[in-house]
Order: sequence, then structure tokens, then C-alpha cells
Amino acid sequence: PRLSTITYFFKMKQKNAIVFLAWGNRFIDEVCSCIAKSKPYISEYDLILITDEDSDTSGIEDQVSRVIHAPFELTGLLRKTEIIKFLPDNYTGFLFLDSDTIVVQDLSLGFEKAKLHGIALSPAPHYSLDAFLDFDRIMESEIVPRSGQLQYNTGVIFFSRSPRVMEVFDAWGNLGLRHQDFRNDQPFFSLAMEQLAFNPYTLSISYNYRGIGQAISGDVRIWHSHGKMPLKINDY
Repeated sequence: PRLSTITYFFKMKQKNAIVFLAWGNRFIDEVCSCIAKSKPYISEYDLILITDEDSDTSGIEDQVSRVIHAPFELTGLLRKTEIIKFLPDNYTGFLFLDSDTIVVQDLSLGFEKAKLHGIALSPAPHYSLDAFLDFDRIMESEIVPRSGQLQYNTGVIFFSRSPRVMEVFDAWGNLGLRHQDFRNDQPFFSLAMEQLAFNPYTLSISYNYRGIGQAISGDVRIWHSHGKMPLKINDY
């Protein structure tokens, strides 16, 4: 009985959650679709929706564990850089998912690697950080050498709640706030890790498969695209 009690409390302390960020009917409906299509692989996790203060969430409240109406400072994609401010504190591990994703395989490796390394995510293989749109000017203003650094995709991020990880997310938010004219959150996350010399665990693109133009070796685990996912995608 004592071992069972210890195991129970250990599992409670290691509780993981999946976090979505969406506002407005279109994107909240996308989250509903993601949940419905991903159910076999996400049902063991608590689901959290972070949204703005005005969106109607009545249609999703029975599908998630919690809805958080957040007072965002920023607009558009840059709101993603603010999510750390609104996360509940009773979880040790999180998976952030964009609304246009579908989970089609087990996710446990991502959570395990986030526990070990702090952050686990997939690269954006077609983009160098300093050649993404005009992000080179941001790097110059932040006094970061333009050396062809890898860019990571922020549509799927596994992370733990450690002080070092919180530093990365705080830096992400500060970069978004300082450079609001650049309206894409993604390169700021890679830049934050670059500035802090934070080395995440790099997952294969099977955990963040964009479809068009990407080869794949092995099973797709998370489909990330507004395009229609092929039927029997992992039958080959």
C-alpha cells in the first residue's frame, strides 16, 4: 500500500498537459477538430485552451479541462510568445500544439525528452534563422551573428517547467514585445535559445510533419497542416 501511495503521488507530480492557443470561432473550431481527430493519443492528458477575453468558448468547454481567458498585450501570432504567463502551475510538463495539427501516434517520447532536456521540438528544415523573411535585421539589432543557425518550428513544443526553460520563454516574450513589427513568433523562439545558449532536444520532423515538400522516414506522429491529411498516412 505504501508503494502504491508513493507511485500515485509521483504520477501526480509528473502531470502533463496539452496546451492550445486560439481565439475567434474559426480557430477555436480548429482546436475542436484537432481534439476530435487526435483523441486516441491525447485522452490521457489534460487539455487547456488559452484564448482572449472576448472569444465565445461555450462550444469547446466540455472538451477541455480548462479555458483560460488571457489579457494579451500583443496581437496575432505574437500572442504565442506570451503563453508562459498564463499557464497553470499544477503541471510539470506541457505540449503546445497549433490548432491546425492532428496527433496520429504516441507522444510519450516528446514528454520524456522535455523532462530530460527542458525543451523538445522539431526543426523547420527549409528555413535558416538569418534568412527567414527579413529576420536578419532583428538578429543584427540583437547583436547575434548571422551564421545560418537552425530554425525550429513552434507549432509543436514539448517543454518542462524548469527555471532554465522559463528563461527561454521569458526571453521569447521579451523579443516579441521589443520587435512587434515582425509579426511571426517562430524565429523569436530560436533566437531566444541562441541568446541563452540553450540546447533543446531535436525531435525528428515526424513530430511536426508539414506535408507539402517534406520527405518522411518512419511514421508521422503529428500532422501539422491546413491541408487534408492523407488517409492511412502511416501505411507504407
